Amino acid sequence: MNEVLSQDEIDQLLQAISTGESEADEFKPVTDTRRIKIYDFRRPDKFSKEQIRTVSNMHETFARLTTTSLSAQLRTLVHVHVASVDQLTYEEFIRSIPTPTTLAVINMDPLKGNAVLEIAPEITFIIIDRLFGGSGDTGGKVNRDLTDIEQSVMEGIIVRILANMREAWTQVIDLRPRLQQIETNPQFAQIVPPSEMVILVTLEIKIGEEAGMMNICIPYITIEPIVSKLSSSFWFSSVRRSSTTQ
Repeated sequence: MNEVLSQDEIDQLLQAISTGESEADEFKPVTDTRRIKIYDFRRPDKFSKEQIRTVSNMHETFARLTTTSLSAQLRTLVHVHVASVDQLTYEEFIRSIPTPTTLAVINMDPLKGNAVLEIAPEITFIIIDRLFGGSGDTGGKVNRDLTDIEQSVMEGIIVRILANMREAWTQVIDLRPRLQQIETNPQFAQIVPPSEMVILVTLEIKIGEEAGMMNICIPYITIEPIVSKLSSSFWFSSVRRSSTTQ
């Protein structure tokens, strides 16, 4: 509680200022310069910056592996790189992707629960066109569901992508990701409640002159058992051990 000055004390202060014995600035209230961070209790952060950085490092490896495998499968130059790693709610992720799209539900064995791999339509149809003997020129944005044959083709691509994912995660866990199903409507892929926090890895895929996005969405509840391993020290020590044994 602030101290209340008596009239005599007020008179003494005024006299000191008027005679120059004290400066008026000395009596200005102290401003609190501490920065206040707004915290949203509806979407609490689950991942630290270090953990997000480790996930990014893991998927840089995944991107390099996928660059090599897709280039070989499509017989053309493909480049994949990590565009961003963020944490958000599952609802925010679902609302951010188009309909229809290629959305694979992935079993994350031995972790409990599923993840989602989403490939943007423009990339999906370039891949399909290339594998069917075309040049990859789809003539603009394609907005339709996959045929049964096209879905079967994409299943093969996704299985190979998951093999890359397994290899990229080796330093943290012996992950055995498995394709469970493919959906084209994001609303049919409710793997967790809408408010559940997820980590979202967004990768840009460039095939020839065309580019599009691929998303890997992993719920916190799925990755929670190994979240303590998502540290720089654990990651780099695992990499060193792996290099030593090779």
